[in-house]
Amino acid sequence: MKKFLTILYILIFALPLYAADKIKYTDNKDGVYVFEINTKKYGDKIKPVMTKRVVTPKKLYEDDCYDLVVNGGFFDVKNGKSVSYVVVDGETISDVNDNVQLVNSLKKEGRLEKVLSRSEFRVLENKRGKLKFDIAYHNAPIQKGYKIKHSLQAGPMINPTMDLVNEGFVVKENDVVKSQSVDILKRRERTAIGLKGKKLYIVIFTKDHKADAYEMKEYLTKNLKLKKAMAFDGGLSTAISYKNLQIGSMGKHQRCVKSFLVVER
Repeated sequence: MKKFLTILYILIFALPLYAADKIKYTDNKDGVYVFEINTKKYGDKIKPVMTKRVVTPKKLYEDDCYDLVVNGGFFDVKNGKSVSYVVVDGETISDVNDNVQLVNSLKKEGRLEKVLSRSEFRVLENKRGKLKFDIAYHNAPIQKGYKIKHSLQAGPMINPTMDLVNEGFVVKENDVVKSQSVDILKRRERTAIGLKGKKLYIVIFTKDHKADAYEMKEYLTKNLKLKKAMAFDGGLSTAISYKNLQIGSMGKHQRCVKSFLVVER
């Protein structure tokens, strides 16, 4: 009888409490933090945010309307402008072409089209309001019957393909690396996002588990088995705020950034 009452208590009280939490959080003690969100239940809570001025994820989180805030796309540290396309509720709120100085510089380098077409996280919606989640290149076609509700660009794409040259992160000359962007070939802190089934994964590689692009790919595909994955801005920009957890590139310290992915309350 006592055992029966214990099970009954768990079914009545414990399970609803677990189900009420949108985010499943795992710290596997190796310096990597994994956050899992059920998009079937909470997909309408996931969206990008871009602020007028650069702020930390913690500052945005303290506005008290989000369950989670993570750093998003690239931005120009010189003028604070976004270097990634951002769409919110069907409206493009950040267009890379608006950063004229950057565009002119990329044209001279011959990298403009590659940077403009970098990978992005997409929330798609059909006429009935059904949501689908995807990771695709910015110039990739949208699934028939759907339109982009939200999107947040960064890169590079990690899975199913990874082409650092095609996205303008690496410039090669005679198969030799001439230059790289965002230290993509160096071991740095990283922010990544991925999809598997109906689950969205946010993965933070901290100072205790730095990774280059290839190490990141191995972890996301072999350890987490993510079917699609991409990187967000990383290095000093790596940061996430969730409950009492505050992660930055140098421990709890967070850098001010321009765009974010959030999970609304």
